[in-house]
Amino acid sequence: MTTSHRAIRPRLILVLVAGLVVSACTGTAEAPAASPSPSAPPPATNPPAASQPSGGGGGASAGDPGSGVGVDLPTAPGPVNPGVGQAQLVVPKPGQANLHPVAPTLIQASVDGRRVLVKVTYYSGVEPCSILDSVKVERSGTDIAISLVDGSGPGDIVCIEIAVLKATIVDLGELEPGTYRIAAPGGEAPPIEITID
Repeated sequence: MTTSHRAIRPRLILVLVAGLVVSACTGTAEAPAASPSPSAPPPATNPPAASQPSGGGGGASAGDPGSGVGVDLPTAPGPVNPGVGQAQLVVPKPGQANLHPVAPTLIQASVDGRRVLVKVTYYSGVEPCSILDSVKVERSGTDIAISLVDGSGPGDIVCIEIAVLKATIVDLGELEPGTYRIAAPGGEAPPIEITID
């Protein structure tokens, strides 16, 4: 009997150790503390005008709450971590290599008095292979055209080809009273109209 007890003892110890390892791996652990949420942008004094990604070429005037999609834009934009499904907010970094135009998918305007901010949303790649280099604003009367230029960082870079939803804020400054048409040529974003009183 002593011989069989000696053979069982190592097996019993092995089973107990295996049980402890399994229970340690499947045990519950405390969830990590949630990171603080970013502060909400200040509310706009006038409802913003926005283009509809699936709609026609219509827009909205700043004082017409029945049309367009309202979006509060920050007055002092800066890069932030986006929420799920939200665009990554970027600022231009001039001096990139391999410059090429970007095709915007959505433009939205926020009017505060006579000051106008425009959020331009587009798809690009991951940094450092795809970096917003510059924003060009061309005005012709009451027509405003916004063009984005993307580039890549210096040197030989290897990046995965994955689409990243990005956006940038363009400050048009204070505009004279009137109705303005804002467009982003070269993309699928329909133009929008805003009215400054």
